[in-house]
Amino acid sequence: MAPPAPGPAIAPALLALLAAALAVQDPAPAAAAAAAACSEADRDALLSIRAALSEERLGVFSSWKGTECCAGWYGVGCDPDTGRVADLSLRGEADDAVMAPAGRPASGVMSGYISDAVCRLDRLSTLVLADWKQITGPIPSCVAASLPYLRVLELPGNRLTGEIPQSIGSLSRLTVLNLADNLISGAIPSSLTSLASLKHLDLANNQLAGRVPSDLGKLNMLSRALLVRNRLSGPIPPSVASLPRLADLDLSENQLTGAIPDGLGAAGDVLASLYLGANRLSGRIPASLLRSRGLGILNLSRNAIEGAIPDVFTPRSYLMLLDLSRNRLAGSVPRSLASAAYVGHLDLSHNRLCGTIPAGPPYDRLDAASFASNSCLCGGPLGKCT
Repeated sequence: MAPPAPGPAIAPALLALLAAALAVQDPAPAAAAAAAACSEADRDALLSIRAALSEERLGVFSSWKGTECCAGWYGVGCDPDTGRVADLSLRGEADDAVMAPAGRPASGVMSGYISDAVCRLDRLSTLVLADWKQITGPIPSCVAASLPYLRVLELPGNRLTGEIPQSIGSLSRLTVLNLADNLISGAIPSSLTSLASLKHLDLANNQLAGRVPSDLGKLNMLSRALLVRNRLSGPIPPSVASLPRLADLDLSENQLTGAIPDGLGAAGDVLASLYLGANRLSGRIPASLLRSRGLGILNLSRNAIEGAIPDVFTPRSYLMLLDLSRNRLAGSVPRSLASAAYVGHLDLSHNRLCGTIPAGPPYDRLDAASFASNSCLCGGPLGKCT
């Protein structure tokens, strides 16, 4: 005998309970809709930024259509709670589906300029317009005044001109400032040393002139400072030696004068690479620098450094590169270097060194070019002393 059919009042009740349970278990569609909502003002600002730029080869802006700039616009990221644009990141050399559609990274070219409209994105945390090669004009001065939440500012590999905004120091949350490989001129703004959160500073390969700020040592969070290939002059600020987290410092290919600050490298084993080559430095090599346990790369070549090479190497010395060539160094080749855990590339050529090159590693595997053009060196690859 067949079971009785459910009463007419029971079926609607079961359906209602089932619908309620599904609504509780899957709130994602409503949340997704809220997260996709895009600020109309931010969308208008993005379209103004796009109007000032031209990129035809890769179609970077082809996805910038419709009203939902938070959903699918390439390089745009939004705060899911507010719908405000928080990230604008467009790299001319990237490894994603847009920049590398065939699985091979492309090299993009974009022309135009950075519109002041970027300053209307006042909740922006990341601004990256990198390696587009032909973006010109100045950095909008309003960036420093209108983007208080900015943490990352990367504009390298373009043809930007003008000066770094004088009020750059007002970006109190900034951790990364990368303006390398442009045509930026003028002095480094004094306010830059107010960037208390700054960890990465890259101003390499520009036309910056004047002095390195004397109070650079105020940047206690700084781990990388790359100022290579500019027109900076004056001394290396002594305050640099007090930076507690500085791992990489590159001041090479400038017009710096004076001595290397005493105490540089003395802060434990933090400093890993130091490039000071192709300047006009004088004075002596601080012993603390060569005694530094973490230092792996040291290039002091093409200066006017004098005196003896401090004989302070230890079994904890691990030097991938030690280039002291083309200076005025005198005295003998340091014997303690033989105790180093590792010495890769060594260049002591074009100095005024004298005496016998020590026997054993690392000297026994180096060629004559490492010691060429000194006053009276002999032994090792240079041949017997007479």
